[in-house]
Amino acid sequence: MVTVILHREYVKGHIAFAVPTDTVIREAIKRELTKCRDKHNDYVLVTIAPPKRPRTTGDGSQNHHLNGHIMQICVETGNDYEAVKNAVKMIAVEQMGYPYTDFHGVITPKPESESSTDECAKLIEAAHILAADLGIILRED
Repeated sequence: MVTVILHREYVKGHIAFAVPTDTVIREAIKRELTKCRDKHNDYVLVTIAPPKRPRTTGDGSQNHHLNGHIMQICVETGNDYEAVKNAVKMIAVEQMGYPYTDFHGVITPKPESESSTDECAKLIEAAHILAADLGIILRED
């Protein structure tokens, strides 16, 4: 399976999609289309949806907000950044439907660097829940 954002174009009255120039993505698309040709009589499942906006970064962004909360929890609890971040992600997975993969029963939450604005909002809310559970009052910088 390949998930990629494509640009729609019209070619001679037909809807078409421009293939990205990234060679890794091009190869992944080629591999999937070859599999569809060889094993599924050239049928392809296509899902059309608007692209998700990536989380915001930089000063005053969602990313800054989330990482600031994680750091505050680290300082208050004495735990390291990765441990707190993983706890936040697991709360988001368990209580808010944050996306994850499951490999033989091991849950791996989606990396926050790949999250949409909606998904990052879930992580921020999960940080608020964790802080509240620990009796920590977070500063909104």
